[in-house]
Amino acid sequence: MPRKKKTEESQQSADKKPKKKLSSKEKYVDPNVIIDEYLDEVINSLGLAYLNLEREEFKELIKEPFAAAVGEVKTKPKARTIINRLQANRDSLMEFLALKLLRIKDLDKMTDEQLEFVVYNIKSAIKDLGPRLYEELVKRNRQDLIDFLRSTWATYGINSPIECPRCKFNAIMPDLSCYICKYIISMKQLKEEIHVIDLLIDYSKVDPEGFKEIISSGYFYYSWSGVSPPSKMPKNDPLVFEIVLNKDEKEKLKSYYNVGNTPPH
Repeated sequence: MPRKKKTEESQQSADKKPKKKLSSKEKYVDPNVIIDEYLDEVINSLGLAYLNLEREEFKELIKEPFAAAVGEVKTKPKARTIINRLQANRDSLMEFLALKLLRIKDLDKMTDEQLEFVVYNIKSAIKDLGPRLYEELVKRNRQDLIDFLRSTWATYGINSPIECPRCKFNAIMPDLSCYICKYIISMKQLKEEIHVIDLLIDYSKVDPEGFKEIISSGYFYYSWSGVSPPSKMPKNDPLVFEIVLNKDEKEKLKSYYNVGNTPPH
């Protein structure tokens, strides 16, 4: 009888042992395998066919976002499903593709259509690409694209309160060089740009004490916040210009201060 009980216990113990997995590693759809099948439909649906790239270049252009749109799935998704996912965040996708195109093609070897695609779709990357793009657009005499690039710079670039007299971008830096076209303005040109005498006379009506300090010290700060006397240098403005008044300017401003509210001539 004990012998039979021992046999039953052994059988139960064997039943409790974990069973080996029948399946090996699960297989997922490989985006690199199906990209060939869907490439033409995806490129046409995204409106990229006009870029006239070679087939392998198109594959290289979209492979990362295509893979992300496919995701980790065991069943091959339909082309329309992938396209809908790609178009869900179209602006970000187009900026990514514009930057990717710059890695695939040299800027000076791009067709006009390819260059237009880059200019129309870059945003924050203009901080790095602005000078190169401007130079290429000048070579090609594409004033229309320069105008568009200028608008993009105003929104996403290092927007300066001082406009460059050469390229017309708000891109003059505190060292008086233009970030976009590399032109260097003189202090005289800077003063002409901001109409320094009129600017300070208007300021005197808002802050008479600050105006007196500027006359006394002979200089002031200028930023997007406007005029600041030396004791109130802007600390939060990223672009601040120190403007030193010459003898003639100081005399005009002193004359205005002494005479009263009659602008000097």
